[in-house]
Amino acid sequence: MNIMWCITGAGHLLKESIETMKLISKKHDITIILSKAGEEVIKKYGYYDTLKRIQKDPNKIIRDKEQEYSYPISGKITNKKQDLIVVTPTTANTTAKIVNGIADNLVTNVVAQAGKSQIQTIIVPVDQKEGIVSTILPIFLDLDKCRNCTPCKPEDLCPQKAFKAKKVIDQQKCDGCNICYSNCKYDAVILDKVIKIYIRKIDADNTTKLENIESITTVFDPKQIPEHLKDKKR
Repeated sequence: MNIMWCITGAGHLLKESIETMKLISKKHDITIILSKAGEEVIKKYGYYDTLKRIQKDPNKIIRDKEQEYSYPISGKITNKKQDLIVVTPTTANTTAKIVNGIADNLVTNVVAQAGKSQIQTIIVPVDQKEGIVSTILPIFLDLDKCRNCTPCKPEDLCPQKAFKAKKVIDQQKCDGCNICYSNCKYDAVILDKVIKIYIRKIDADNTTKLENIESITTVFDPKQIPEHLKDKKR
């Protein structure tokens, strides 16, 4: 089966999405689609190299900035060269655009073209029900713990020059290698911190509306996706 797998800029459910993609890629051919925010988040959580191991053909890792503004990759959907579209994790912003018929970036274009071609799309939204949920932050620098050492070993060893002692970890440069984390003796670099966030009613309502759109199936856990692949084969 040819699957087009879209990733948007959400940290929540990202790990589970990557693990499921890796599992499915053993039996199916996956083309990876990254929104601009999706690419940034993948890198700051340290998963970009994982994607390259899952899909070794660089021509099948498609980035938004390589496609704008006509998004020619959508032609593969119109010509029905894809059997299934998966979008996970799906941000509240992307969900809102989909339910309102807006196709102004790579991922929303892919979803719109899939609908026009009557190709099944599985969406895993991150904002599912109104209320409090737990999520994991990308790596960051705790300024209260930072001693501003001279020299600063994490700063000196950072291959991307993203680490600035007593200032910040530049998320635009960070690729999630975690070298800074393992080399700060004062534990000022924080990894996998869990925080609570509130899902707004408007975002939860948009998630509910996804089910009313033709060819879209809403799934609330990426690990459920393989079961839907079995259903599609029957």
